[in-house]
Amino acid sequence: MNESLYLPQPITDGTFHLRACSCIGTPSVTKEDGKAAAEALMSDVSELEALMYGAGTHRVVLVLQGLDASGKDGVVRFVIGRGDPVTSLVTSFKMPTPIEVGHDFLWRIHHAVPPRGMLGIFNRSHYEDVVATRVRNSIDAQTQAQRIGHITAFESLLADDGTILIKCYLHIDADEQATRLMAREHELITAWKLAPDDWHDRGLFESYLDVYSDVMLRTSTDRAPWYVVPANRKWYRNLVIAGLLKQHMEPYRDAWVQTLAQMQAERIAAIESVRQRSTGGAGR
Repeated sequence: MNESLYLPQPITDGTFHLRACSCIGTPSVTKEDGKAAAEALMSDVSELEALMYGAGTHRVVLVLQGLDASGKDGVVRFVIGRGDPVTSLVTSFKMPTPIEVGHDFLWRIHHAVPPRGMLGIFNRSHYEDVVATRVRNSIDAQTQAQRIGHITAFESLLADDGTILIKCYLHIDADEQATRLMAREHELITAWKLAPDDWHDRGLFESYLDVYSDVMLRTSTDRAPWYVVPANRKWYRNLVIAGLLKQHMEPYRDAWVQTLAQMQAERIAAIESVRQRSTGGAGR
């Protein structure tokens, strides 16, 4: 499938706003074709994960943000289930604990960054500290601006240390959110997700769109881009996520292969040296 049909562009336009973005995606992409393409893409991603893990020179951090019921858990299950769970780490960020509150707001985030070689998924992230806190008036505009500065510097540090950052906003509309929140009430397996705050935040839906739009525009950079992922259709959401992972990891394939080839040659030479010494000793 032609990736131009479904892959979003990174946010760069100064007039960007989530209200102008589709929650559906490209109508011409069928469910059957989209699901098949997503499976094929994740097969490639799994191979790339193995190469990255062996080379140990880079890490991937996939940041998932979105309103309640936007599908963050679903993306985690999709990526882990079709990728390589051995080389993946998932961190779900909830309300800060008393210990976390005793540190700067990025302390718990930096602590969760995976080692090089791993794919890390952040189910919510440091962006809660500049979006949800601002919408709920827990911080003022000056504090938000300071934190945004810290975030861009932090992400630049990660990029300098070999981090491939992919930041995704899962975009659903108000009607789809209401449908999904209601569905949780009728499913025992999702009962743990029920929370009165979800319905309280429904009244802040437009405010969240405004603040997210502003923050995403101010923090989308060449090395830490933001993407809007149409998420009303779950299979389409998965297709876009798979495509973004492949798109961002593929350029490193040759370098990882070269690193592994060098490691292979060096270790075979070391093994051969041990074999020769062992053979020589046995002949005395």
